[in-house]
Amino acid sequence: MKRLILKNAISLLAVCSLGLTSCLDLDPVVNDKIIPENYFQNEDDARAAVTAVYRPFIAGWSGSIFSAHVASYLMESNLVTDEMGLTRNDLEVVERFLWSSTESNVTKHYTNFIKHVSRATLLMDDLQRTPMNETRKQELTAEVQCARGLYMFMLYDFYGTAGVVTDPEVLRNPENEIFLERLSKEEFVKLIESDLKSAASVLPSTYAANDWGRFTKGAAYAILVKLYMQEKRWQDAEAACREIMKLGYDLQSSYSSVFSVENAKNNEIIWAIPCLAEGGEGNMWLTHIVPPGYPLANNKIQRWYVHNTPWSFYDKCEKGDDRLNSLVGEFKYLPEGATDSVLATRDNFEHLKKGALPIKYPEDPKQTTEYSGNDVVVHRYADVLLELAEAINEQNGPTGEAISYVEQIRARVGLPNSIPAAATANKEAFRDFILDERGRELFCEGHRRRDLIRHDKLITTAHEEGYTTAQPHMVLFPIPQNIIDESQGKIKQNPGY
Repeated sequence: MKRLILKNAISLLAVCSLGLTSCLDLDPVVNDKIIPENYFQNEDDARAAVTAVYRPFIAGWSGSIFSAHVASYLMESNLVTDEMGLTRNDLEVVERFLWSSTESNVTKHYTNFIKHVSRATLLMDDLQRTPMNETRKQELTAEVQCARGLYMFMLYDFYGTAGVVTDPEVLRNPENEIFLERLSKEEFVKLIESDLKSAASVLPSTYAANDWGRFTKGAAYAILVKLYMQEKRWQDAEAACREIMKLGYDLQSSYSSVFSVENAKNNEIIWAIPCLAEGGEGNMWLTHIVPPGYPLANNKIQRWYVHNTPWSFYDKCEKGDDRLNSLVGEFKYLPEGATDSVLATRDNFEHLKKGALPIKYPEDPKQTTEYSGNDVVVHRYADVLLELAEAINEQNGPTGEAISYVEQIRARVGLPNSIPAAATANKEAFRDFILDERGRELFCEGHRRRDLIRHDKLITTAHEEGYTTAQPHMVLFPIPQNIIDESQGKIKQNPGY
């Protein structure tokens, strides 16, 4: 919260199973006093507590960040762009730019992310007091620091700056009442950058298979690149991309295999959220996308048909693009009672009239409920190649190296040597082409909103979709109004709200 009233010292103690997809209790343990018995006794205690840091990222119903349910951070990032629409009115307030400072669906992440930053700060301090191997201690601390950097980046992404506490002594002092005014942009960006750079310097490049999903060096750098890109620090972005290139990532041979359950933990993925088809920790993407009538081999998959992709976005794809097997604009199906299949198109199939189907994640043959076992991909190497191309172009124009990275992406989907000459004529033309290519490659992965903001096109794109209520200040969401009111003028609302 912006106004932080500390009445108890909070220490996060998670003592559940060490597996990332296990049930973890994130309720804080409140202690009136800080005593040695409250700290972790060994490495096992410390590791369990660090594992709990990943709990808010889970993809099931209880996850509010990378879940496919309509009001998560991921889906709201998608909904305000031209790559995703709603088939019903679950959250039209976001899709149509109708929100205000009292709309909890867009303000809730603010208080949640600040809470997670504070928990990470305390946990980092607790780890330093734990009797254990120093190398392992620093690696575990780096995981938490990467999480804190990510939470602060997501705050910055949605709301701009915030009042966060990175001093554990302030959090542990139950007597003081402090008003956390929002940090300056320079201060806040520096905090994010410091956390991610520190984490990247310590984190391992890879883990054993049973630790898949923990933060790695590549994950820390990938988040750092996002920060540099939004700040238009092109040289820093380029340098961070090149650090990632040293870590052994590569493109998969086919586009859909990146997201398939059969090809889990593949070498294109930099960071993903581990998912299970059972236990409420699964990926709900396909369930939210597939409409009645769409042919699936696994008839146990639920079909809620909540989201689609507007035709205006779909039509930016080229004929022969293999990605159109994942962004589905037509398909053959067998109507009820018929003996011959029919080609469903936007002209004759009810559930294609408003848009195409972003079938990002292929079927999981073991899925029996709304949950699949496809890991939710957050950062991947194809994204980095396109970011590197953009960073180079912004500094030096469309060099051969920059063009080659975009060519790699397009060759993978059956479009080799197909970049039009006009698209590489100058920096401005290639900038626009890269933006469109990022849309085609990364659709519905949560990056489009930032991309459009970086190119100053979020609001104009919304207007092109017919959402004339979109105003320039809506590139940021509002701070919760109750936080503004409680601060008695200390906390300033984002302009326009």
